[in-house]
Formats: sequence, C-alpha cells, structure tokens
Amino acid sequence: MLLPSSEKICIIPPMTLLRYVFGILVGCLPLYNVGCVAMQSHPQQQFYHSAQAGSTHQHFIQQASYTTENSPQWLTVSQHSQISAELHQPWNLNEFPVRSGEPGTPYRLVSDVQPADQRTPPPPGGMQHLLTPRVPPPAPARAQSAGTQPTRTIPTRTQPRTLADRMPIFGIGKYLRDEFRPSNDRVWWQNHAVLQTATFNSTSNGNFVTVHNVRFSRYESRDVFTTQYYDATFNLDDIRTIDLIMIPFQGVEQLAHVESSFGFACGRYIGMSIEARYEEGERYDPAAAGLRQFELIYSFADERDTIRMATDVNGNNVFIYRLDFEPHEVRAMFVDALQRANKLATSPEFYHPLTNSCVTNLLDHINKGRPGAVPRGHRTVIPGLLDRHMYDLGLVRTSANNFREARELAKVNWFVERYGDLEYFSAGIRQNMH
Repeated sequence: MLLPSSEKICIIPPMTLLRYVFGILVGCLPLYNVGCVAMQSHPQQQFYHSAQAGSTHQHFIQQASYTTENSPQWLTVSQHSQISAELHQPWNLNEFPVRSGEPGTPYRLVSDVQPADQRTPPPPGGMQHLLTPRVPPPAPARAQSAGTQPTRTIPTRTQPRTLADRMPIFGIGKYLRDEFRPSNDRVWWQNHAVLQTATFNSTSNGNFVTVHNVRFSRYESRDVFTTQYYDATFNLDDIRTIDLIMIPFQGVEQLAHVESSFGFACGRYIGMSIEARYEEGERYDPAAAGLRQFELIYSFADERDTIRMATDVNGNNVFIYRLDFEPHEVRAMFVDALQRANKLATSPEFYHPLTNSCVTNLLDHINKGRPGAVPRGHRTVIPGLLDRHMYDLGLVRTSANNFREARELAKVNWFVERYGDLEYFSAGIRQNMH
C-alpha cells in the first residue's frame, strides 16, 4: 500500500473549500462529494469547472470541454466512469435534469422550466439537487426538431445516500477506512500476484490434497524473473517431515525470515513461506509493517524458488533444521496451514511483525500438531533466535553435540550453489541431515 501509484488525491481548491464551509453554515448547500457541487451562481459554469478538474473518483466525469459559441451551451464529455456513457458525446448544459425546490418532487428538464436558449439560472432549489442520488423517473419521449441534439440526462447513483456523500470530510474518512482495510484486490508484485489454495479429497486409495498454483520462479535479480505455476497433488498419508528454514538478514542476524518445508515418503518437498504481501514497487519495511501496510500471504512454492531467492538474489545465508515431530503431527500442521491459506483467499488479513507474521503463524501450526510444543517467549518474538529456541526445547533432530555445531551442519548455501536447478535439489541440499 503506502499510497500506490495508481491512487491519486483530489485536491480541493481553497475557494471551493470556503464555499463548502459557508454552505454548511447557512444550511443551504447539501454537499455531494469532493469536487462535485453545484453553487448558486451560474450552475452550468460551476458544473463545467468541477468536470474540468479531471478528478479520478469513480463517480466523476473525468475530462470535458466547454463551448459557448452558439446557443445552447454544450459540454463534451470524453469519459464517464460510473455508467458507461458514450465517449465524446456533447451534453446540452441547459437540459440537465433538475427538481423543483421541494424534496421528493419529480425530476424535470431545465427546458421545461425555461426556453433552452435562455442562459439565466434555473429557479432556486434546482441545481443544488443536480446530483442527488435518486434515480429519476423515465421521461416521456419528446419529438426532436430537425438539427437539434438529442436530450441527455446525467446518470445518478443508485446506492443509498450516506454521510460521506453529503460532506467531503466524511468522504475522506471513508477513503482512509477503505485504505486501511485488508484486500486481495490490489496491483501486486509479480511473485505475490497469485494466491495458493488447496482442495482436499478423500478416496478409498488415501487422503489427498491438491495445492493449486504452486509457485516456481527463476531469478536473474529481485525484479527480473520468470514465474510458473502448477498444481501439485500429495497423499497426506505419506507426509513424513517438517523442516525449519532460517534466513537471517545480513548484518542483523537477530532479524530473520522464517520458512518451513514439508517432506513426503516419495522424496518430494513443498516449501511454505508466510510473508508480507507486496504491491508493485514495494519492499519490506518494518515500520510500514507495524502500521498495517502489507497484507498477509501464504506462499507454497518449489524449494528451488524460495531458497535460491534467499541465497542467489538476496545473498543471505540459509539454515535448514529437521524438526523432531511424528508424521501424524506433521500432517496436522500441514492441513492447518493449507486451511489458513484457503481462508486468506476469501478473508484477507494484514501482516504484522509481532502478531501476524511468519513466526507467529508457523508456531500456531506447530502447536496445532503438538499442543504446547513451543511456548511463547522473547525468543519467539525475535525471529533470528527461533532456531536456538527450538534446539533448546529438544525439537531439532541432529547429531550435533551443541547448537553451534548444529547450526554449521544446517547451513546449505554451498549445496544450493552446487545443485542449483537440478530435479533432486531438495535431496542434495539435505546431505548433512542425520
């Protein structure tokens, strides 16, 4: 988020803002929305200036040209984003639908009040209701004289009128509320553009799960890579292991990204990275993450994708630890993680480095498989200390005599470089596991 480039802010001119305040004080100017209000001066001119501003709000006319050479006056609309109006159509400004001053009275055309060739303003109480969000009743067909333009009416909103519609300040609040609401509908960075989901299927041959859109990216750099997606089906009865993957940040090893990988009896592995989901052009920022500027994503990917991005692209060290859990516990963890991914596909959430991160979610899944396996503490808050914490709890399966030796055996950078893109990559990088 952080105000993506596709978002623009509509700036209210100072004089227009003063008119808003004056209108509120005298109680005679119902406000509709930012940049779209009709005032008691010449209404056609005011509507033109609002359109000329070129606002990008979805209810506004976006571009317009105004001519007064001949009577009647015409407004040529080049785009209307609410109801698909024809492009480049001239609208007679003297034929806008207005109401008489009493609320609830039907719409009528300006030409019904006065001749179309007169340029005097409509009666008081008319143009300030120009954009009232009620659908006008269908106007009776009227014969068009030769050489005249057909009558057009302004599309009106069909949604109920809200406080944000009446007062721009509340409209700004509504924008901020929507901006700080998690969404799956944004312009995402390519690696985060597609969500992974799962379909479970139990048959007489076993309990299977199909993971959809497993990611496999080949990187030249962080911003130059090709991405492929494929569906992978696993037999849940064959799941065997879970590995903890630690990726410390350069220079600050107390900070790290934590991933995991699930292994099956057939030798297949699938990686799981719980991440902050980036929009196009974004990068991770701890302060922004704390301010709920990223959504949460579960990335199920080929290990050649996630691990080689850490080593080859980001230049980080990678450590892989085999955790000491039984297959039925690992299965419960894997199923719980897939169900969480399915939930996020329909109910997005914000990423938060302390409460909804790679570490907190992974520990939730581990404790789902073995309740109380990893108590929360200061070492679960600091990601870079998680491997030492797991070792001290006796959850790391290793032949090492101490944690320092276990960490040296867990480092896989040399194997990653050696086995690269080979099909047996996952087996190759685990040669030091005993």
